[in-house]
Amino acid sequence: MALRGALVVVRDYQGHSGLREPFQPILKVLADAERDGLKFAFPAIRLVGLYRRLWESCVSKHIDNQKLQQSNQSLKEANTHLRKERDDLRLHHEKQVARLRFFEQAFESSQERVINLLDDWNYPFSPNLAGLADVTREA
Repeated sequence: MALRGALVVVRDYQGHSGLREPFQPILKVLADAERDGLKFAFPAIRLVGLYRRLWESCVSKHIDNQKLQQSNQSLKEANTHLRKERDDLRLHHEKQVARLRFFEQAFESSQERVINLLDDWNYPFSPNLAGLADVTREA
């Protein structure tokens, strides 16, 4: 009776094509044990139980592995996206720094020109200060 329960458990796995192959040798052994009598029934049931637990742990590990691979793939895609975004931001920053340097140089050049212009406007006769005194006396 217990042996028939073990056979039912193993035959339940036969419905799944991927799970059928590992149980084929055990099914043959159990069929032989059923014919030989109860002498091998309990060790066979024990063997089926151990094999079943082993197989279930392999299947669960496989499922966990697939989940990890999917998670890893999504993390790789996120990493690629973040790297591209980082590179774009670095390039944008470098362009802004170059533009800032250009404007600083242009401002310094303009500032020098304005200062020179104001100096020339305020002191048009500065090289000839002695002549300036004569001009003011005549007026």
